[in-house]
Amino acid sequence: MNTSYLRYVVEVDKARSISKAAQNLYMGQPNLSKAIKELEADIGITIFRRTPKGVEPTPRGMEFLSYARTILAQLDELESLYKQPVSESVSLRVAAPRATYCAVAFADFISQYARSEHIDVHFRETHADQAIKLAQMGQVDFAIVRYQQTAEGYFESLFSEKRLVKRELWSFHMSLMMASDHPLARMDEVPYHMLAGYTELVHGDYQTPPISFSQIQREAHLPSSMKRVYVYDRGSQYDLLKRMEGSYMWVSPVPQTVLRQHNLVLKPCPLAGVVHKDVLIYPEGKAPNGLAQRYIDLLMDRIQGN
Repeated sequence: MNTSYLRYVVEVDKARSISKAAQNLYMGQPNLSKAIKELEADIGITIFRRTPKGVEPTPRGMEFLSYARTILAQLDELESLYKQPVSESVSLRVAAPRATYCAVAFADFISQYARSEHIDVHFRETHADQAIKLAQMGQVDFAIVRYQQTAEGYFESLFSEKRLVKRELWSFHMSLMMASDHPLARMDEVPYHMLAGYTELVHGDYQTPPISFSQIQREAHLPSSMKRVYVYDRGSQYDLLKRMEGSYMWVSPVPQTVLRQHNLVLKPCPLAGVVHKDVLIYPEGKAPNGLAQRYIDLLMDRIQGN
């Protein structure tokens, strides 16, 4: 028995008119009449009889309608007990560096709203210049920018020029990420010169502000990797690290759960003395709130977990 038919006949009894009931049910009168006839044929009784004023239930029809109302009330009660409430509409736009902790926090965030009926979320991994541009134009709720502490003056001047508010998330030293079976993985600390001959993976669109000639001269004695593979998708870096023998990558702290999942390890390097910062930026007068703040809270949880 189609439970929709029960609702049809209950509405007809309430309206005492098939045409009026059809209007209330937002359906055509012929379709409603057909549904009633099918129900009557199915149960073997006549539910309604016509009168000069419309329709009225037969004695057997009154008995059937009583049961129908009880069944519908129980169905409504059952639905109200177990149906998930409609969640709020989820709308969020974020720009962030290619950092695993940002992606993991984002997964934690969006999983909380998987049952929402309306989701419009944009999570864009990009370099600092693009993140700043998106924040200035109001195309994101907030952006996360990564830079070396030595470049802080440059970025603070840029934020001021673009009328952007800065909130520091954390400071950290970069580490070497490599496969657990990498030849250097057993070392407690990897000297920089030991990386010679191994392939470095680099994010191809990573950009930093220009540095002075004096800084270049100070750092000129440091040999650079002669073997580099540039990647533009953060997900591909894990496969490359596992499959490309001897490859490594400079990264911010990565959650241990992710490292174990991909059979990777993090190793400190004495050269990584430069402090890096991740800062949150947004236009003046438009501080993140609501869903944006919930994601920021999850980011802070991930940072503290590291």
